[in-house]
Amino acid sequence: MISKNNVLFNKIDKKDYFIYIDKNTNRGIFSPYYRGMHNAFFYDFKLSKCRIFHKNAKSYSILDLSLDGKKVMIVSNDADESLNNKLRIIEIGTNKILLEINYMYIYEAYFTGNPRYILCRGKEFNLINTFVYDIVNKNVVSILKENIFISNGCFYDNRTFFTYPSTIEDNTINHLNFLTLSDTKIAVDYTDIKISKIYLVNKKDFALLDENKTIYLYSNKKIYWKIDLFLLFTSEYEGGLFYLDKKIYLDTPALVKESSDEEIISSMVLFRIDEDSGNLEYLILPNNIKFKKFTTMFGYKIIDTAGNVFDVRTNKLQSFPLKLYR
Repeated sequence: MISKNNVLFNKIDKKDYFIYIDKNTNRGIFSPYYRGMHNAFFYDFKLSKCRIFHKNAKSYSILDLSLDGKKVMIVSNDADESLNNKLRIIEIGTNKILLEINYMYIYEAYFTGNPRYILCRGKEFNLINTFVYDIVNKNVVSILKENIFISNGCFYDNRTFFTYPSTIEDNTINHLNFLTLSDTKIAVDYTDIKISKIYLVNKKDFALLDENKTIYLYSNKKIYWKIDLFLLFTSEYEGGLFYLDKKIYLDTPALVKESSDEEIISSMVLFRIDEDSGNLEYLILPNNIKFKKFTTMFGYKIIDTAGNVFDVRTNKLQSFPLKLYR
């Protein structure tokens, strides 16, 4: 049994990368969490080929990869928030610029299941909004009623829908439809819940995170179970979640120290929750590596921000040559 006082979650540092890998296209994007610290690049796992989109690969960050794996969205790193930056949609292979937005400061941008629209959060004339942008007519077509961090919500149904937590109403989530641009509010029938982040589970359900303190499984408009993280760990959990093979994983590993009669034993642990029962479980990771935040890869493999690849079924460890392209 792990004592809650002996758990310390790892944190992101300046060497770490945001990684997103699309399982359908076998392509991925790698972008430093600290923008401009290292090269941002695209990688084709089928061809084992790396691509960059400017001769100075530190001058931009890659925000997203299109659903067909043929385009990326990049944003320039050469401006601070008091100025405008440049958001571009780039065609992979030709580096052709398909769209450029340069009259505001863009923080986040994502492709959607409607090829006409992208979802962005940006600042124009000191006003920050989250909005839907029409890349054909080159204009904003819808502004969300609430200014949210897009990363706090989740896409589903091939990105035709986006679900996000309300920032002004407790017990409330919103569903944005990219086919109709309708934005629907839904009350979660559960008291005393302040939803801060939402994650997709098994393509149809949602894991709700309540200010990093409690995780709820929300299915068929009901709360099925909850886990109080603040009762399990004295160390505050600041990471996110991902879903794999009927388990909801805390994406950030922890260092666990346990005392025996003769020594203190340190282990790297990855916590997870069984989808059906809501029981907390953990995997013991290889001890010689300080693992960081994980994201899903292919099959049952996950990759952390430093390029370490771990198979949750076989416990085999591999690595992606991140240093080669950094």
